[in-house]
Amino acid sequence: MERNHSAERHLYPEVLEVLQQIKDDHPKALIGAVTDGRYNPTLLQFTLGKYFDFACSWQDDQGQRKEFFQELESTGGDSSQLTWIYDEARYKYAVLKQAAAGMEEGNQEDVPTLVFPDTYDDRVWIHVGDDLALDVGGSAACGAKTIYAALADKYEQTARYRHEGNKPEPAWSTTPPEEMKMRQQMALAGQEKVDVELNFLTRLPEAVNDILAGR
Repeated sequence: MERNHSAERHLYPEVLEVLQQIKDDHPKALIGAVTDGRYNPTLLQFTLGKYFDFACSWQDDQGQRKEFFQELESTGGDSSQLTWIYDEARYKYAVLKQAAAGMEEGNQEDVPTLVFPDTYDDRVWIHVGDDLALDVGGSAACGAKTIYAALADKYEQTARYRHEGNKPEPAWSTTPPEEMKMRQQMALAGQEKVDVELNFLTRLPEAVNDILAGR
């Protein structure tokens, strides 16, 4: 519970305004969170909750999915092995979309089983993340358009320290050297998968629109 309270207290000031603009511009879009922790923005009732439709966590144990979890060290620096969590996120999106369609049509029957890729749609999927290895590399391998959040210094972002060799790791970092090496290898590969690099959060709605317009 304290994790959620802390998240609400430490949101970047622009976040809520930016999400509201995206919702206003694209009212039929579904927004999901993919995380390698236990963070779930749908539970943040005072801030982010109303903007997110679902969340998919690396540590989510619901549905007997432990077999999908794998340690970073086992990837050998290949981010394509990290795609399972994005497949899960896409599945959750598809279930929500089909359920919403069934409600609009007055269909009370169960949502039919989804089979990849036959029953998935081809709507544009945009993934926003601050990690070249896990966010950009992993989601791009699943067909996502990617926005790499390499935020300006005013945000005091630390994510890029994972792969930039010219800055020290944060004092609180517990990442083992071998895992850091793997992240750096995947980050180099992920750089080629970036569609838009984002330095200021206020530009996120514009970046989304640029991707949708094919620019």
